[in-house]
Amino acid sequence: MTDNNPTHERCIARRSVLASIGLSTAALAGCTSDSSTNPSNNSTADGTGLSTEDSDVFATVEMNEQNLEVEVTGESATEFINLVDPDGELFDQARLEEGVTKVVFEILGRYEDDLLTGEYELVALESLKSDDPIDSTTISLDAECKITDVLWAAENPDMDWDKNSPVWDEYAAVVIENEGTIPSLLTELQWEGAPAAKLGRDDTVSYHHEIHLPPGETTAYSFGQIYQTSGAGGSLDCSELGTEPMTVTAVVQVGADPSYTQQIEYGDDQSCDLTIVKGSPTDSDSTGGES
Repeated sequence: MTDNNPTHERCIARRSVLASIGLSTAALAGCTSDSSTNPSNNSTADGTGLSTEDSDVFATVEMNEQNLEVEVTGESATEFINLVDPDGELFDQARLEEGVTKVVFEILGRYEDDLLTGEYELVALESLKSDDPIDSTTISLDAECKITDVLWAAENPDMDWDKNSPVWDEYAAVVIENEGTIPSLLTELQWEGAPAAKLGRDDTVSYHHEIHLPPGETTAYSFGQIYQTSGAGGSLDCSELGTEPMTVTAVVQVGADPSYTQQIEYGDDQSCDLTIVKGSPTDSDSTGGES
């Protein structure tokens, strides 16, 4: 399943445009000379707020849905704010119009780049020609997602399934817990070894999503019949399958891509009476936003 939306091109252009601006070293990297004496002064307050109590310029920093909102004090002479990633590279830049004290950085979105996790630096500049920043502060942008459960509709009928579908009981849901400081974004669920995949040519079925994963627990419902054993192309011969693993991988925009493996028993005849034997989180080689 692919997306051909031309909007995807804008995520490629952001860093290219920023790199061509020709900013000074001080404007790009921030207060590098003060980094050893100016420790991180930000902590997660409620999952969406990042405190800046030790900064004289940055009043508030909040992560709301897909945007990082940064507000400076009214007395500040700040005209530009740089957001510098953990590698010291300029991630984005915003300009404060006259009389405005708040800027917004788009962090998450279906067509945005994966986000490098770790310590980011906010740098306040009086102008692009400034040799020395007015102030800087450090924030931690990180999401630690894990799949804690995979649920079969037939065994969980009281959940919010689309029961207008005659095959709703073949759908699945994934419970994802985010233990990080900011939301992540679920962009795809990959179902390797699913019963529905065994009906097709590939061993994996996947579906694109756009589900925000704030700190805490989120349930994502599948778009397809994951536990399907028959269709227009035929039926599975479950007597030849025995017990097989199904591994679900959540492709997320921030942090590593978590996986979960569920053992499915296919029964001993062609009736395909499925039974979920057990399931548990599994290690994933994919690194998502950390790559």
